Amino acid sequence: MEKQPEFLFPEGPAASVELPDPRAGFYGEVAELWHLPLGQRVRVLLKSHDLPEVSGLLELERAPDLPLNPREPLQLSVGGIRFGSTQVNSWTLIG
Repeated sequence: MEKQPEFLFPEGPAASVELPDPRAGFYGEVAELWHLPLGQRVRVLLKSHDLPEVSGLLELERAPDLPLNPREPLQLSVGGIRFGSTQVNSWTLIG
């Protein structure tokens, strides 16, 4: 049986491998079809909701059914406040 050679690792911090998020393409497609800045900080003015506006990171609460149909409402949230895409009166990106 052949002896396995020794593994030599360089000194220093361990290398990290950052894999791309497989959902990124899906979220991008949803954001584009519904014209919403998913994953970005926004101020959203709402209609037919207990709160008139919310500010923070716009998140997708539930993935829409496939095939994607922009006429179907999305379930969204900002800072834990849930609302539907049909309740969005307007949105503005914030820094």
